[in-house]
Amino acid sequence: MRKTAPYFLVFSIIFTSCSSNENEVLEDTQEKLLQSYTLKRDASGAYSIDFKTSNNTDVTTVTNIDKSNEIILAETSQKTATKHTNDYTIENDQLKIGFLETNRGKHARISIEDENITFAKNSSSKPNYLNTYSINVNNDGEYKLDFKVEKGVKTKFIFNDQTNTYEVHLSKDELPLTDLVFSGSIETKNDFSITLNISQGEKLNLNFVNYYKLEGKGQHKLSYYSEEKPRTSVDI
Repeated sequence: MRKTAPYFLVFSIIFTSCSSNENEVLEDTQEKLLQSYTLKRDASGAYSIDFKTSNNTDVTTVTNIDKSNEIILAETSQKTATKHTNDYTIENDQLKIGFLETNRGKHARISIEDENITFAKNSSSKPNYLNTYSINVNNDGEYKLDFKVEKGVKTKFIFNDQTNTYEVHLSKDELPLTDLVFSGSIETKNDFSITLNISQGEKLNLNFVNYYKLEGKGQHKLSYYSEEKPRTSVDI
């Protein structure tokens, strides 16, 4: 028995490796049911997601016990619609959306931390710098960020390589933005469209960083505090 055990172990390793490779090949050859999707937040703070599927895709949307949302895609022999839209609301500053392609066992997950603007307007005097934003993801892995800021807001877009996060810094004053150690120019325009470089298998992290002036303080960097909202991560 001691002589045959090593051969059995080698055979098991080879078999497991072959099975894993076969699963990877199967996933690559299966049709992609999810063609593209766009996560959006409008000026009212409401979230929605537009997504396109192949024309033989059955779509089922469920809400889990933990309040996360799942969009389940399955192949069907029937011809189906290809354009879909789901609307969502922020609950307890959280929103989670997932896609599952059942034919490939492929998951895509979106996680958002944000405040419900309707409630925030009634409980806070802080201005809203961000007007709208959207993230578009194509099935070739390309990410595109579009966002619009309110009039008079100054913007600095950077990539924080220490946290592997894209950051959009927003302020009514230039001072807190000039102290950022990361390169990037301060912009005064309102509309932005940026293609994000995300390597295959990596997660997109995107934070909007808002700077507010402390009441009664002078004009220096300690006169401001920041809040990171919304915070978005996309994992495909």
